[in-house]
Amino acid sequence: MAKEEGLIRFHYGFYAAMKVEYDLMHADVTYEQEIQLGEDPISLDFLIIKKNAGVILTDPIGEFFEAVNLFEYKSPADSFSIDDFYKAVAYAFIYKGYGRKIDELPIEDMTLTLVRHTYPRELMKALKLRGFAVDEVQPGIYRIESIAGLKIQLIVSSRLTQGEYEGLRLLAKGCKKDDVIHYAEKAVTTEDGNVQTNVDTVLSVCLDINKKLGKELEEDKAMSDVIQKIVRRHLDAARQEGIQEGRKEGIQEGINETKEYVATDMLKDGMPLDKIAKYSRLAEDAIRSLAKSLGVAVV
Repeated sequence: MAKEEGLIRFHYGFYAAMKVEYDLMHADVTYEQEIQLGEDPISLDFLIIKKNAGVILTDPIGEFFEAVNLFEYKSPADSFSIDDFYKAVAYAFIYKGYGRKIDELPIEDMTLTLVRHTYPRELMKALKLRGFAVDEVQPGIYRIESIAGLKIQLIVSSRLTQGEYEGLRLLAKGCKKDDVIHYAEKAVTTEDGNVQTNVDTVLSVCLDINKKLGKELEEDKAMSDVIQKIVRRHLDAARQEGIQEGRKEGIQEGINETKEYVATDMLKDGMPLDKIAKYSRLAEDAIRSLAKSLGVAVV
């Protein structure tokens, strides 16, 4: 899987995990992502959770919410430096400034939540050196001193209290079998199609990065038939993806071998470089390298 494709999957896994949390609470919130701002070529890859006036959320993350709540998820492969922190804050202010009228979205009606699996030690040092107050309100949830009225919190999913935000904890290596089984049960015990789909998305990302765990789950005969079916579906999809990738690589290798075969015959016949490149479709540097290995001169 290409690195960029992997990061996209991580981000969709995060979006799905958050939706599962609030859909199971039947919270009156709406979601947006990939926001295009005005006519300018600026888009923000935030998950935005909007909470209607009068809605009260009591979960540890949601109790921080105002009307508009921006989330940025940092996958395990993403950096999280002080510059990344300021960039996220800057994007939040850009979003605030794109109202149709002045101060259409008051800053006190916004929050920014940054999420990462591991503790960003260097970022925390940098924040404290710059005089920011950082308060851990409960395990894994840190409130950072506001900037120009923007409320900011940081979520470290690996440090969250066991049993909270289980989907977020599954988006990293080192997941435990019991955690995956318990999360899969959410899809089994609900009739909400959106929850089932989003649980599937989280499990897909989890099993993709925890392949050894996937095999253990597949061999666990103690799991219910329904949960085994969910797990096997993801494992079968991953295997099929691997087969397809293998076929693509095999086809490409065959094409490359054919190109080299044609170029070899033409080199032995003393054909000029430009014609060999034209008919074999090999790059000229590759033809020169091939000629050197064959011990023949390139005309």
